[in-house]
Amino acid sequence: MPRLLLSSYVAVLRLSQTNSLIQDTQWIAHTFFFLRTWFLQCSLALPCYVLAVAGITSGSIAERTQFVAYLVYSSFLTGLVYPIVSHWFWSADGWASPARAENLLFGSGVIDFAGSGVVHLVGAVAGLWGALIEGPRIGRQWSAIGRTAVTTTLAGYTAALTTLFGKRLLAGHWNVTDVCNGLLGGFAAITGGCSVVDPWAAVLCGFVSAWVLIGCNKLAEKLHYDDPLEATQLHGGCGSWGIIFTALFAKEAYVNEVYPGQPGRPYGLFMGGGARLLAAHIVQILVIVAWVSVTMGTLFFILHKLKLLRISAEEEMAGMDMTSHGGLAYVYTDHEDEVKKQLGVV
Repeated sequence: MPRLLLSSYVAVLRLSQTNSLIQDTQWIAHTFFFLRTWFLQCSLALPCYVLAVAGITSGSIAERTQFVAYLVYSSFLTGLVYPIVSHWFWSADGWASPARAENLLFGSGVIDFAGSGVVHLVGAVAGLWGALIEGPRIGRQWSAIGRTAVTTTLAGYTAALTTLFGKRLLAGHWNVTDVCNGLLGGFAAITGGCSVVDPWAAVLCGFVSAWVLIGCNKLAEKLHYDDPLEATQLHGGCGSWGIIFTALFAKEAYVNEVYPGQPGRPYGLFMGGGARLLAAHIVQILVIVAWVSVTMGTLFFILHKLKLLRISAEEEMAGMDMTSHGGLAYVYTDHEDEVKKQLGVV
């Protein structure tokens, strides 16, 4: 929690009127101090964004990463990488913020109300570099995976369809588990423009985001990219679509309502507002991908070279609940003590 609060404090960085990368005056113990009213207001919401960013990244590198690597990357990501991005787009004097009093990027700034880019894309790009540098989980690129997938899929689908319709007949309800990632993808896409679009546009946003997720997953399969929770595809693909979506469908009246004081501010391209907001949002995608790639890609590469990133093959096959955390998370066997003894962790 102290790390999250510190990261949240750094992320605001709204204490002077500059256009620098971060800021230069009025830090802790200066004019503004920790428990001023504005910080108390922000301290409840900002840790949620920080946790989301780190959580998205962890999904991409799940099931094969050392615990110490989690500690290092999450501290670096939430303490440096994310706060700087959030300042760029959310601070009152960030260089791409729509809340600036003057010198707005393309006359509008970037409208990312709840984090399609600042939260989802940042976490996704960090996770992308972690997963690429770390490599896939054991068995993911097995030469017989195609045949195994076909037979497993046929058997599984037959059982699943039988269970689906059988349970529907007996219990009167459907199983909606398969749509959970699509739901999250829609959330990731709509967060940026949720305050400036009409409901009909939100429906369109969700519809397209589902196909974006499907397409990203297909591409990941083609490239043999292993992301256990589809975090990069979901948050990166759908988050990027959300950034573009906002630039296309932001309504003039809503933009002026949410970001007052700048008459003539650009709004959505498809709503008659021109291409300047779209240009600003394309810049957001490019700078986030570049910044997070340079910082997190470098960090994951260093951890990889120091052999602090990936666990051993034996640990991966046995599972880290047993090898690193002293027991099974779920009781799959009555012989836990015997398994511990075989692994030498008793």
